[in-house]
Amino acid sequence: MKYKYIIWDWNGTLYNDVQICIDAMNELLEMKGYDTVLSAERYKKIFCFPVKKYYERIGFDFSVHPFEMLAEEYISLYSKKEKEALLFPNTNTVLNIISKSCAVQTVISACEKKRLAKQINLFGIMKYFSCAIGTDDNLAVSKVELAKKWVKDNHINTDDVVFIGDTTHDYEVASAVGCDCILVCGGHQSTDILKKTGAQLVDNIEGVIELI
Repeated sequence: MKYKYIIWDWNGTLYNDVQICIDAMNELLEMKGYDTVLSAERYKKIFCFPVKKYYERIGFDFSVHPFEMLAEEYISLYSKKEKEALLFPNTNTVLNIISKSCAVQTVISACEKKRLAKQINLFGIMKYFSCAIGTDDNLAVSKVELAKKWVKDNHINTDDVVFIGDTTHDYEVASAVGCDCILVCGGHQSTDILKKTGAQLVDNIEGVIELI
């Protein structure tokens, strides 16, 4: 493998929580009295980081329902569905192949750090990662600084790093860090949106093996 360090995004890349995200949001919309029903197609077109902008695109009125309140209520609904979501097919196989190559694998996610650890441990795959780095809150603003700090603290040459994710934000993180990026289709954003980044795209997680 040409990379010594593999940084994984979590949600939508390894952990397939797309449908439970849609279901939780539709419950929130109904609770707050909105007529909107979010389809999978529309979700993948409007989802973005920071997620506050995504809430705006859905149509939430923050003067009536403050974003911070909505975010906490959404997480409560999402939490009840977490065990319904699974890893993407062949995730264990891919992680094991990379592990045997001696490349260091890390997770850097916009997911709150305790929730991230809980989700990873549900599947018993923490053994593959040197660490799993999440955020301090549920607002999912950005993970750029998390990635920069990890690279700096570990004195890593970014030529040896690839960031693998499923959104344009993952590409933005890779660009900010100065490393290569691979985007996996089938996560939280549509393939058409991912294509606009110019990053290497793969149809599924198995596709990353030949690129790293």
